[in-house]
This record gives sequence, structure tokens and C-alpha cells, in this order.
Amino acid sequence: MGYHSDIAIAFAFERREQIDEVMAVYRLHPLVQARDLAKCWEVHDWDGVWGLTYQDINVKWYDSYDGVQGIKHMENLVESFANERGTDVGGTDENGKQELVHLFPYAFRSIRLGEEIEDVEIYTADTGNVALVDELIDRLNIQREIETAF
Repeated sequence: MGYHSDIAIAFAFERREQIDEVMAVYRLHPLVQARDLAKCWEVHDWDGVWGLTYQDINVKWYDSYDGVQGIKHMENLVESFANERGTDVGGTDENGKQELVHLFPYAFRSIRLGEEIEDVEIYTADTGNVALVDELIDRLNIQREIETAF
């Protein structure tokens, strides 16, 4: 049997090209190829914000599993893209101070719900783009329900 979880993972990007670039590299990873994991991700156009999502229910979600490692590889890959592209000097703020602009902006949010009520993990990461973070918070949240059989 084992312990099961429900999983939802979402990324938000400013441009579709970012998703295409990440997916091209993601598909090359051996675990992704072995399990054909690229097909598990869905692309969304959320009115100008581009989303990349994965979800599964009632799944054994153990870090030691190859499939889980392959799915989680996406987070590491996107973070690597952002780190490698770095930042550049953008405009100035209202005080005349120069602002840094991330050259690969993204936001990330994941939620794992375990079988036990208190077993909940929520993780969010981003490059400082508030609009992208807000988009994911609006789209990915927890809702518990009571099921009855009477």
C-alpha cells in the first residue's frame, strides 16, 4: 500500500519562449527520458502570464523514487536558468535608485498534501516578480473537504 499524497506544482513566466527553452533542456535529462516525464507537464496562457504545471493525486511521493526526482528536476533546472542569466540594471525607482532586472524572471509554487491532515508542504520561490508570484498564489491553494458515505 504505502503512503500517498496529492501534488501540485506550478511555474509562472513572463514569456512562452522561457517555457520552450526550459522544456527543451528538461527533455534531455536521463530520468525524464526514461519515464517520459515531459508529457506530464501542461502549458497555460493565463492572460499574458505563462504557466507550466504538474499535478497528480493519490501518488507515492518519495524523494528516492526516480519519477519524483525527474519531476523535481524541473525546479532545479528553472532555478539554474535564472541564476545563469542573472540580472541587469533596469530603470530607476521613484528615489532615483537603479533597479536590477532579472533576465529570466519566474515564480514557483508547490503543494503536497499527505494522507494525514497535518501533513502539508507548501513551497514558493521566485526572482522578485510580484505579479508572477501573485498569479501562482491565486491559482494554487489548499481546500479540504469532508466526504460522507451516508
